[in-house]
Amino acid sequence: MTRPKISISLTGIEHVAGDVGGVLDFARMADATGADQLTVSEHVAMGREIIGYPYGRYPSTVDADWYEPVALLSAVAAVTARARLSTSILIAPLRPAVLLAKQLATLDHLSRGRLEIGLGTGWQKAEYDGCGVDFAGRTRLLDEQVQAMRALWTQAPARFDGAHVAFDGLYSRPFPRQPGGVPIWFGIAPGPANVARIAAHGAGWAPWFGLPSGDATCDVPRGVALERIAEGRARIHAALIACGRDPAGFAIRVMPEPKMGPDGFDLSATIASADDYVAAGATHLEFAPGLFCGSANALAPALDAILALRA
Repeated sequence: MTRPKISISLTGIEHVAGDVGGVLDFARMADATGADQLTVSEHVAMGREIIGYPYGRYPSTVDADWYEPVALLSAVAAVTARARLSTSILIAPLRPAVLLAKQLATLDHLSRGRLEIGLGTGWQKAEYDGCGVDFAGRTRLLDEQVQAMRALWTQAPARFDGAHVAFDGLYSRPFPRQPGGVPIWFGIAPGPANVARIAAHGAGWAPWFGLPSGDATCDVPRGVALERIAEGRARIHAALIACGRDPAGFAIRVMPEPKMGPDGFDLSATIASADDYVAAGATHLEFAPGLFCGSANALAPALDAILALRA
């Protein structure tokens, strides 16, 4: 079996390491010890009530800390040298397309061409309302954003004419360091329309099934998740071939369901399930050490155990 690449989520590390400086120290350590990719998650804001979460019971609280991912990854880029940088995911429609294109191009230069951005539409209407963005039109807006950014990353002057995003004669330099622009991964469900989006514009797929909430009636069962990964992979690969693209280089990043033990999440049991996700089609396995570690001293051993999966 082909060994997976290992993605390490930086989300929640501040609760173990003390503050955002501890997050950067951990990112430096993960980069130096061989992590293939470092990811961050986001919410721009949270509403007073959790409404619309599609993965069962929301596993956190509305007042949890969320760092802005472009800003955080800029700092991560400065303290790392080799790991790829990504989001899991960035809610693209909450940002103006032209500004986002410039932010990501700049981040690609700061990281010396190591950025592969994960984009999605999110699930929380309150977040869209607060940003003054139409929640119902978010998927169409994402489509236009991706196409507009591609134009800005490859043409000067650039032109794009969409219902939500339109410009003519814009110069947005520098282009990203990576030729053709920043690789885009999509964190969206593999329905027919989304599969077409992924095949047309995606370098990777990052499905999400939620985290265990303690309520077995709400969480997505592991067997169902594995089945969805395999089915999504088959649909996307078929669509890539139909578009004349080789699926061999297409990435699929999955976070194995964190296993519960008597004292909370069990890293060893979670790692033991990793091969099942690879067999289902995952090329990248994402782990969030912040879920498993109760202190900063536990981070290095946890990282070693996770990275051993590549051996």
